[in-house]
Amino acid sequence: MDYLILQADEKQLTVAHFGVSRRSTELIGAASIELNEERSLGDAVRNIAEKMTGSPRVVLCLQPALFAQRIVSLPLNDLRKVREVLTAHLQGDIALPVEDLALEVMPAGEGQFLALWARKSDISAAITQFREAGIEPQVVSSLPFALAQLPGVPADSVICDGSTLSLLSGGRLTYFRAFNSAVTATMISATLSALELSGGALPPRLCLIGDEVGGLTADDTLPLPVEVLEVPQELGHLFKNDETFHQLAGLYAVARANHAGTLPDFRSGELAWTAGDAKLRRKLLLTLILAAVIVVLLFVNKGLQYRSAAADISSLNKSITAIYREIFPSRAKAVDEISEIKGEIKKLSGVENSSSYLDILKKLGEAKGATINGLYEAELDGRNLRIKGDARSAQAVNEFKAALVPLLASTELGEVKSRPDGTVAFSLTGILKEDTK
Repeated sequence: MDYLILQADEKQLTVAHFGVSRRSTELIGAASIELNEERSLGDAVRNIAEKMTGSPRVVLCLQPALFAQRIVSLPLNDLRKVREVLTAHLQGDIALPVEDLALEVMPAGEGQFLALWARKSDISAAITQFREAGIEPQVVSSLPFALAQLPGVPADSVICDGSTLSLLSGGRLTYFRAFNSAVTATMISATLSALELSGGALPPRLCLIGDEVGGLTADDTLPLPVEVLEVPQELGHLFKNDETFHQLAGLYAVARANHAGTLPDFRSGELAWTAGDAKLRRKLLLTLILAAVIVVLLFVNKGLQYRSAAADISSLNKSITAIYREIFPSRAKAVDEISEIKGEIKKLSGVENSSSYLDILKKLGEAKGATINGLYEAELDGRNLRIKGDARSAQAVNEFKAALVPLLASTELGEVKSRPDGTVAFSLTGILKEDTK
């Protein structure tokens, strides 16, 4: 995921473009633009917008002085539920109307949360200014809220970047103070003394980062041991020297915190970023239109197929009618021409079979001779022939059987019954030769 981090103050605009994944972070580009009478913040943002590549997630870091804070204790663990009750919890405890504030919250310890707020008018004005300049921020926050992601910082420490003093306890932000001028040793000592008098425990060290803290390293009036943060060895490829590290470490922490989902975002409620939703709606609308076009094309295609099939059927019916007229010119128009033609074909087939049957009977008549008085039953089933008749004697029946050898492939003589007058009744079955029928 790409992140474009912008940190704006009265004198300069610092920009860093990071590519952040679960395992590594890449510095794609960075710039620091000095603001003066000749170059306003809008001009600097427009310059950045012209050179911006891709579609990074834009995070705007406003000055910490715009935000206020308070530690609240709630018997909850879910930040979503804490946000739901925070408005009612702060109602009446702060001077400003809660309806005019953009609220956020960060975990500060067991059962404790750091409530943060800023005027909606200040957040809206910053969003409008950057949007009109060509870059609309998707997230609005401030640099101190991401200090837990600062590389090399101890979990329990006081961090000073030259304009803000922040207190980390157990890797969580529990207090911050923004100064209107450059931080001095006297300001740090007074702030830490006030925190100690209020019952808070001070961390064991003071960590310095930024270009404006150089004079504090040699001051022996500070109440805590001083440590200047250096480039961690694992980030040597990202920050080439200590100067680059001190200038961009805060923006790096913001990118990592936003990627981890721990960075407070003051673009919520009526200030929520909706450009992404509008873009998604446009994509969904385009998808819906394309799906509708596909459905219409499918219906048109099926309609054309139905029309073509109907035309083919109509043409076939006309051809059948014409053939029927040619075959039966004198008949009236039939209800079902195909059925009548099939019936006529079957009749012709039956006539052909009858003709073959008559030929076999003729051959049987030639074979019986004078000794066979008559054949009173003959049945042909395929190639199976069954005969019943009368003969003068049993000898005559055997002679008739022998006379059928040219006609039958095999013969079998059935029961032969004698009559009082000396004649016999017989039955005979056989199978016609293949070339006979």
